[in-house]
Amino acid sequence: MQSSRPVLAYPFEFHTLRRCANRAQTLVTLLVAGLSVSFSAWAEEPASLKEITVTGQMSDVAERRDATTQKVILNRKDIENLGVMTVGEVLGKLPGVELGSGGMGHRTRGMSRDSVQVLIDGERSAGGGSMVGIVGRLPSGELERVEIIRGSSAEFGGAASVTVNLIMKKALPKSSTEIRVGIGRKGSESFSQLALTKTGGEGGFAWSLPIGLMWNNFPISNNAEKQDNTSHTYESERGTRKMGHHTLTPRMTWKDGNDSLTVAPMYFFNPQDSSGETTLSGSAIPADNGVRVSTVNGLVRMTRLRVDGEKHVGDSKLTSRASVSNRKNTTDTVRTGLTNSTDHNESREIESNFAFRLDKPLGAEHLVAVGLEYINLRLAQDQSFSGSAASYAAHEKQSIAWIQDDWVLQPKTTLTYGLRGETITLDSSGASQQRGQVMPSLAIRMEPADKWVMRSSLGAGLKMPKLGEISNAATLSVGTNTPVEADVRGNPNLLPERSINFEAVMERYLDAEAGVLGANLYVRSTRDFTERRVQQEGTRWVDRPQNEGSAMHWGFELDGKIRTDNFGWKGATLKSHLTLPHAQVKDERLGITRMAQDTPKYVFSAGLDETLPSLQSSYGITLQLSGRSVTDIPGEKYGYTKARTTVDAFWLYRFNPKFKLRVSGQNLLATDTERSTRYMSGGDTWQLNAVEHGYRSLVATLEGRW
Repeated sequence: MQSSRPVLAYPFEFHTLRRCANRAQTLVTLLVAGLSVSFSAWAEEPASLKEITVTGQMSDVAERRDATTQKVILNRKDIENLGVMTVGEVLGKLPGVELGSGGMGHRTRGMSRDSVQVLIDGERSAGGGSMVGIVGRLPSGELERVEIIRGSSAEFGGAASVTVNLIMKKALPKSSTEIRVGIGRKGSESFSQLALTKTGGEGGFAWSLPIGLMWNNFPISNNAEKQDNTSHTYESERGTRKMGHHTLTPRMTWKDGNDSLTVAPMYFFNPQDSSGETTLSGSAIPADNGVRVSTVNGLVRMTRLRVDGEKHVGDSKLTSRASVSNRKNTTDTVRTGLTNSTDHNESREIESNFAFRLDKPLGAEHLVAVGLEYINLRLAQDQSFSGSAASYAAHEKQSIAWIQDDWVLQPKTTLTYGLRGETITLDSSGASQQRGQVMPSLAIRMEPADKWVMRSSLGAGLKMPKLGEISNAATLSVGTNTPVEADVRGNPNLLPERSINFEAVMERYLDAEAGVLGANLYVRSTRDFTERRVQQEGTRWVDRPQNEGSAMHWGFELDGKIRTDNFGWKGATLKSHLTLPHAQVKDERLGITRMAQDTPKYVFSAGLDETLPSLQSSYGITLQLSGRSVTDIPGEKYGYTKARTTVDAFWLYRFNPKFKLRVSGQNLLATDTERSTRYMSGGDTWQLNAVEHGYRSLVATLEGRW
């Protein structure tokens, strides 16, 4: 079904903005030199800022202990110690979270297909939208904290195994200036960042003006070996991708006692350019050997306005928010050499998002919360490929209502129960479906003994397909159409996943809020479980999502965070997280029980950071291990991703209370990602061995605040 095309208006021309961005990039080097002179002079001045001790703010460990749900918190210091430049990179470093492949988003507990639900200040974006990806390109300095919530609830639902709530920085009524200037290198390419935030206000009015300019260049280096019954070919891709993430995100807040109103517009500008050469060799057909040159030019622009408010009436609290975003994305791809083609894509997206919530205590034992949410997303896309053209339109609507009660049964026992209803309508290129479900949830929190906390939850979830997953629009394979290079399409008949989720956790809190140790058992039963399948349709091989049957995911998680001051090691913090996932699918088509695709043996992360007052420094090191992931579908597909080990580190030196220098390194071992996949059909076999080369990156960031 075709919908009316959204009308988008952007006040700036692309070439003008690109020239401005290029000029601003040259300023970064000048600012580094100028600030280097400044901080060296300021370092000789006596410190004019007195040390301030904040006593009213709850620590991350204390807040985790008091939460009615299972919640892990990364505060501002934890985020800075990750040493990354963007919000998206923060998501990829969270404990127990992995970056998915093939457009599957972030994943956790061995589950693919967006098993992590990402909220932005509590706001859930449409499944087919791009808001989370846009926010992921903001500077990481705009994050105040990250909340990782496990288990089902009426408030967050149970569609995803884990919910990540990104809490952005708020405006404060005090005058300050914060600047970050960073220059780094990833492999053979350099990148840079300039982030400037100015805040001010007086009385009940506060404002902040963050400006982020980022030039993220990185090399492309991939190798692939393809083999079938008759040939053995090789592909080697080399190139460079250049991206600019430029943002303007002012915030204004008015407060009157406990009541508040915040207005937060955003403008995002993202030019993208890449060029690369793919060398093909080994084919018995001479015409199939040679070089394919690809160039890509793209631009993403988004404007957004969010308004949220809080009003207290007696003992009740009313909160509401509304946001409207408008995005346009254009991409031009030109391929020459072995393959000559021109591809143009233009997509437009308008999303409106509304929510209302009421919190009210009923006596001393009950705290009732009621919420309403509505999301409306419209997409339009125009494609042209070597002369052929097509247009697509899509529409998604979500209506959500929930009610939840925290019932204090005893001073150390809280029962949380609730009901959540969702109705979601999808319409993509004529494929339409509407689904709904009422989902109960139940959770209990107990303190059976001093410093011990037990939590358990049980709830239902509904995960709808994305708009792209039900669209029959094709992305054709660039080279020879085979199972290892198939066309990509959606499935108009794809059903939503319906799940039952169980969690049971035991936590031990240490004295003086020195840390916490936790152990968790999770079980997730899913009906109409979805995986991608490659199969032959007519003369073409096509990759589509399919409902394969019912699935069972279960596993154990161990995590800990310990501040070692009470153990004689002053200023250090140790952190670790281990996930041991298991997954089985009752494949209705094949009539067998098999393992779910791409299930890792384990996911482990550990970190150490320490403050060294005598050196005016602090440092940290993080280790991440991803176990071998295996896919085994008898007679059709076998594949694995090799185990990976990555190491990140940082060093922070404080020149004075106003300036500090941070040196960070990511993927210091330059670990590659290696995958092997074999497809079988009848007596034919296709093999793909692929290596995505990893590069270490180093960045030096000068941070100032006054």
